[in-house]
Amino acid sequence: MNFALGWLLVPWLLAQDAAVLSQRAAAAMRGQRFDEAEKLYRQLVALEPSNPMWRMNLGLALHSSGRFSQAISELEVYLQARPQPGPVHLVLGAAYLKLRQPCQAIAPLEKAMQWNKSQTELELADAYYGCKRFEAAARAYEAASRSSRRKDIARQAAHCYWQARRYEEARRLFQTLETEYWRQAEFQYEYGDVLARLDGPEEGLPYLRRAVEANPKLTAARGELGKALLALGDAAQATPHLEAASQQDVSLLLPLSRAYRALGRLADADRTLQQYRSQVTTK
Repeated sequence: MNFALGWLLVPWLLAQDAAVLSQRAAAAMRGQRFDEAEKLYRQLVALEPSNPMWRMNLGLALHSSGRFSQAISELEVYLQARPQPGPVHLVLGAAYLKLRQPCQAIAPLEKAMQWNKSQTELELADAYYGCKRFEAAARAYEAASRSSRRKDIARQAAHCYWQARRYEEARRLFQTLETEYWRQAEFQYEYGDVLARLDGPEEGLPYLRRAVEANPKLTAARGELGKALLALGDAAQATPHLEAASQQDVSLLLPLSRAYRALGRLADADRTLQQYRSQVTTK
């Protein structure tokens, strides 16, 4: 073999090696032998470092084996070369969610929405929720619920509207879910809170009562029940609920002080008001 022919054969031999490695790696992925696939794709990256597809496949192998941090590094290298919206953005966002980094998941998932909305919107809703972007999460969950029979997605949308203080939107969904979730204490509490805010304490009161009956340890519900009872003039029934809930929510010391005063317990009212002022000032 002369020198010129040898140089011509080198790229051909490399291509043959890449083809064999690629076939073996693909077979390992199909067989769920992800560690084997990772090793083969690392060889391919070393053999053809300018080929972004090997980075993508390496990232997918790492993701499949649960090594999400390493997968993210490889997938981001691939996306630098191929930034067009596609399924890799969805996998990247899912990897961030697996690592409990929802805020970092948002950007790739928003990009993935441009590729396939139906496959992405639930993951994006989870990312918004984890990042405490509750209104965006609510709208994403509600959109996802329209193409699913799962009631829990609509329930999560209602919860997020409530968290975002979008009470009219929350009520609209709570109304459609009441027969499904009427036994759930958290549902009764959130729906009761919404009704009390929009229509007055008398409307929310039955729901708040049922929430506390279903779960007496749900102190947030006890606090709202106490406030509703106090607003309706029943300081005696309000007091034990406000006493219990104010141990976790200092803002409830103020209505508790009013409840004591309505019952003629003036020393308790003054002491509680002073406690409220001192704790609010130090926060």
